[in-house]
Amino acid sequence: MTHVEHESGAPATEPAVARADKNLSTEYIPPRTDLERRLADMWAERLKVRPVGVDDDFFELGGHSLAAAELLVDIASATGVEVSAQTLFLQPSIAELAAALETGTGAQG
Repeated sequence: MTHVEHESGAPATEPAVARADKNLSTEYIPPRTDLERRLADMWAERLKVRPVGVDDDFFELGGHSLAAAELLVDIASATGVEVSAQTLFLQPSIAELAAALETGTGAQG
């Protein structure tokens, strides 16, 4: 495992797996907005993978149903918006999830 620092420069609480070690189908594209950066940090914390790109698939990064449930709680705490599990399952990239949050289409209602 590779020890990686948070984007803020603070050391990660646990060693994270380097993104390159995951053999992902997408190229790394860094977060472009504040919301994407916040989501990428949440994903990195939950999945112990760094860095997380905006087109990376949550499940390809190692996400599973329990991690998804925990992530949805994190998102609600950080943004004040409760996102449905269906939204994460159907829009499993940060770019898609951020767009759903910004337009309100991913909110539970």
